[in-house]
Amino acid sequence: MNSMKFALPFLVCTLLLLGFLDADTPNLFFEWTVSYAQRSPLGVQKQVIMINDQFPGPLLNTTTNDIVNINVFNNLTEPFLFTWNGVQQRRNSWQDGVQGTNCPILPGRNWTYSFQMKDQIGSFFYFPSLLLQKAAGGYGAIRINNRPVIPIPFSTPYKEFDILIGDWFISDYQDMRSSLDRGIPLPS
Repeated sequence: MNSMKFALPFLVCTLLLLGFLDADTPNLFFEWTVSYAQRSPLGVQKQVIMINDQFPGPLLNTTTNDIVNINVFNNLTEPFLFTWNGVQQRRNSWQDGVQGTNCPILPGRNWTYSFQMKDQIGSFFYFPSLLLQKAAGGYGAIRINNRPVIPIPFSTPYKEFDILIGDWFISDYQDMRSSLDRGIPLPS
């Protein structure tokens, strides 16, 4: 009887504590539609890959330990995958977005990526990982901010902005892929 007197309060306290453990880890939900559009990033019109009609794609602005859920709809005419460059996929490699760990998202289908920005802060980027699609866009910035309860060892930046640096070609990425498949090098 004496042990029952302590068991009930212990059980109640344990359940309350477990209920609060995940309370500080928000789930973020996004819906992205990947599609083609004609744009002129170098003054020459070409087909580019857009995300939600944006080029480059939307900023993924998160905080460390956030759980990110991105439902991607593929409106392209070929398979598609995103990779989250630099974002650690701890015990979650099937969300990394590279062929071999992920099956491509087929045209007209969708896939929901779900991963945690675990114990990281900084700037990263995402991009297509199949079929030279990165040469047509489909990329964007990832910002992982620190949680307010965890200090950072440097002063807070005055202002934040994202710079995406990469190669850009006037040629269509599908033509370039076809040339590479035939052994013809990319133009310099």
